[in-house]
Amino acid sequence: MRERASDAARRTRPAGRSRPPQGGAAAGPPQTREFPDDDARWRAVLRRDRRADAAFCYSVVTTGTYSRPSCGSRHARRANTVFFPDPQAAERAGFRPCRRCRPDQALYDPHTAAVVRSCRLMEGPGPAPSLSELADATGFSRFHFHRLFTALTGVTPKAYAAACRADRLRREIPRTETITEAIYEAGFNSSGNFYALAQNLLGMTPSTFKNHGRGERIGYALAECELGLLLVGTTSAGICSIQFGPDAQTLVERLRSRFAESGLTAADPGFGRRLAHALRGAAPLAAGGGIPCDIRTRALGEWLRITLNASRAGSLCPEG
Repeated sequence: MRERASDAARRTRPAGRSRPPQGGAAAGPPQTREFPDDDARWRAVLRRDRRADAAFCYSVVTTGTYSRPSCGSRHARRANTVFFPDPQAAERAGFRPCRRCRPDQALYDPHTAAVVRSCRLMEGPGPAPSLSELADATGFSRFHFHRLFTALTGVTPKAYAAACRADRLRREIPRTETITEAIYEAGFNSSGNFYALAQNLLGMTPSTFKNHGRGERIGYALAECELGLLLVGTTSAGICSIQFGPDAQTLVERLRSRFAESGLTAADPGFGRRLAHALRGAAPLAAGGGIPCDIRTRALGEWLRITLNASRAGSLCPEG
């Protein structure tokens, strides 16, 4: 457990180098900036600083539990303590929540709750809700909601809705008999609207996607980010896959399984440099902050897709 926890902590610990995308979110919550490294986090644990509860959690390898920084339990030795950006990361490393402070139960914040609620609405079936509908559902004005959503996720509501629709499309194409059926199951209003967007969302034509990438050449690159290890697959048409996972072998095997009929190879160094450049500008996505891990990974994946596709055309400015 000690070795696994230490390895997991090194993989998931925020690098502290990320910046928000230009013209987008603020530079992360004050809590994140106040606890930038393990020494600062350990001092927060010693003084049971409640302000740190939204910034990170800590685990004790000898007990196998993780806690909030403000937990009233007796402090463990520093050598037995590792830090994680959020409860999900601690649980992936094999730790269970402390029964005293219940770190798996999110701190209630009305802004965070509004963003999470709007994300769940966009993840539902059917056409995506409009900005006005999302604002009404969360009790904010359109302008305030748009600014709040972008600050906490790093992407606009429109971009997040596109990511949800693309996820549904990737699920529906393999299991429906025709592309037309997949179009409507994924929430597109018309086939004309669909074909205008599909290749940009999938990185290939829908029929090629349905045929496991037959005839495509897919390059991939791996990189570390605040949310762990990620793999990005690319074709001549754009980004076809963004995955997060525990190790490189698992991620490559997933890509190979999904596109079994394609030619799969490591991407050229130029693409790796573009990916590294994009990650240096990626929004920190609140470094936890009560936003569930699935929302954060989807938002970061969509931000990377937009940025990397834009950089192919000579621009590093994400659409918004």
